[in-house]
Amino acid sequence: MKLTVNQKVLEKALAHATWIIEKKQAVPVLGYILFATTPDKRLSITATNMDMTINDVLDCQVVEDGQYCLPAGLLHDITRKMSPGSNVTFEFDKSANSIKMTSDRASFSIHYIEADSFPPIAAMDYPVSFQMNTKTFKKAIDVAKVAMLLDNTRFHLNGIHWHYENDLGQNKICFVATDLFRISCVSTSAPAIAQKMEPIIVSKRAVWEMLKLIDGSSDEELKISISENRILFSLVTSDGILSEFSSRLINGTFPEYKAALNVSNDKVLEVNTKDFVAALDRVSTVVMDSTSSVKLEISRDKLTLTGISRELGSATEEIDASFNAFEPLEICFNSRFLLEILREIETPQVTILLAESKSSTIIKPTVTGAVPVVDMCFAVMPIEVVNS
Repeated sequence: MKLTVNQKVLEKALAHATWIIEKKQAVPVLGYILFATTPDKRLSITATNMDMTINDVLDCQVVEDGQYCLPAGLLHDITRKMSPGSNVTFEFDKSANSIKMTSDRASFSIHYIEADSFPPIAAMDYPVSFQMNTKTFKKAIDVAKVAMLLDNTRFHLNGIHWHYENDLGQNKICFVATDLFRISCVSTSAPAIAQKMEPIIVSKRAVWEMLKLIDGSSDEELKISISENRILFSLVTSDGILSEFSSRLINGTFPEYKAALNVSNDKVLEVNTKDFVAALDRVSTVVMDSTSSVKLEISRDKLTLTGISRELGSATEEIDASFNAFEPLEICFNSRFLLEILREIETPQVTILLAESKSSTIIKPTVTGAVPVVDMCFAVMPIEVVNS
């Protein structure tokens, strides 16, 4: 093997690989990447932890073909410490039976493992395949993951549920997550072929790694391919790297969630989103280390937020609001749950649909203009009202 590759592009590809490699490996070769030239004279870098696999193909100057297993962490550490944008050369050193890595005046000799020791990556058939705008997709996943359960004991809730939905003749994909206290539901338009997709659950680890891979500022197309038990994401990054990330799907049944969103809450509270977030953030300062509960006292034209902590003290703030019910309402929420939801809402106003102090509450953006590219709706359960 002999090839030369740009340091900046190589560092990015190696960073992708190290994301999915576990720090402690039961099988040593899983801490290595498969470093190989391709038939079209490019460089392929593959990493796997058996559940997830990532393969990056990048441009380089190939003098001599070859493939070896190289230690991922060491290679990434060396590369990121080299001069930015410099040329990095890899060459098989017969005398030392190792791979020689050079850049400028620096030279390293890296021990390798034979390529046939790397776990075989089976070719998969993906019967459903479609494309989505990366910016839209990243926004949808970012919002949906707000309510994603982090407790590993309920594996079927440890991720985001995807399913196709026909909404008044429009093809949509819904992304739903719940931690049993909240539900986040996000939908966006999808190509007609998405209707062939069966409901799936993408694991939280795959969600996090996928979001690292996607540049949310670009308008590139992301190709999504789905089989019975795996999902594959393919895209070409701004610097020409072809990245393919695949993950095993969660085998389980996601709970029926629509009943919790389709409640007949007839008490409507409208409030300025930024004002609500700022006030809630300030008031919750005194309760974050205790119960995290904040009480909302809602009247016709005012919303009063109160936080009380026996250890730290109390806080109260009033903001303007519009409430359609004649009788005032008191309701208490976990402040962190509310803040995480409200920070995902980009409209100037937020609509909160309430019933009573013990019933689930619906939160959604107040849409007054054009229909947003990403629709979102949240349900959150109140907690016991904190009395002063």
